[in-house]
Amino acid sequence: MKLLTDPEEYMKQQEVFTGEMIARIADHLEAAGIKGERLKELTGKIAFEVSCMIDDVSGIEFEGVEANPYLTFLKNNEELIHLGGNSTTHEMVFGILNAMFKNT
Repeated sequence: MKLLTDPEEYMKQQEVFTGEMIARIADHLEAAGIKGERLKELTGKIAFEVSCMIDDVSGIEFEGVEANPYLTFLKNNEELIHLGGNSTTHEMVFGILNAMFKNT
């Protein structure tokens, strides 16, 4: 498998990934009976926390073992594309969240 730097394609896929993560979190919270502004608030908090973990900006460690995730996306079943550094999903969360909840 080849690892390729492709910032333009990466950013497109990262946005899709982040949006889908936010939507799925919201779906689960809504199914649990959370609605309105509280749904948006909790969705944002959870999505931001998970995104910070994915982007390796929140420090993940257990019993002295550090975990440092590095997000890549599969392309053509033979290539992995990356940004050339850590992902930036946490920077997208609130923009996407506000777009999803603009009528609440």
